[in-house]
Amino acid sequence: MPAVQEAIDRMSFADKVKTMEYLWMAMTAVAEPDPPAWHEDVLAARRRRVEAGEEGFMSVAESKRRLYEEVHAR
Repeated sequence: MPAVQEAIDRMSFADKVKTMEYLWMAMTAVAEPDPPAWHEDVLAARRRRVEAGEEGFMSVAESKRRLYEEVHAR
C-alpha cells in the first residue's frame, strides 16, 4: 500500500475531511485539465441512446428522490 494511503488510513475523520477540502481547493485552483478521451465516447453513446428513445432525462428533484429511496432502502 502506498505511504499516502497508509497516512490517510491513520487520520481521524475530521482530518480526512480537512484533507479532502484542501485537495479540492488545490485541484480547483489551477486550470481544469482536459477530460480523458474516453469521455467523448461515453457521451456519444449516451446521446445515441437518448436519440433512439432508449434513455431519457430526469429532473434534479426526481434524481434526488430516486437516490434518497435507494439509500434508505438498504
